[in-house]
Amino acid sequence: MKMRFLLRLMTLPIRIIIMVFVLLCSIVLSLSGIFFGIASGLLGLLGLIVLTYSVHNALILFALAILVSPIGLPMIAVRVLSVLCSVQSFLRFS
Repeated sequence: MKMRFLLRLMTLPIRIIIMVFVLLCSIVLSLSGIFFGIASGLLGLLGLIVLTYSVHNALILFALAILVSPIGLPMIAVRVLSVLCSVQSFLRFS
């Protein structure tokens, strides 16, 4: 019992740092969702316009639009945040 209390006391700073980091990243992700949605739409529209001139450049723009869309890079960030939340809950209940 005493050892468990000491372990929880030692991991307290790490738990606080992870909690603040997850909170800040969650706020940034929710705010950037609107921006990424608009940017993805503009890149897709620009890809359609460029498609008449150069197929290669249009494919590059479509790939960038997919990366910026909510199923691209923001989804990777959500996965990383979920792993950090799992680590935080593991440290809280261990």
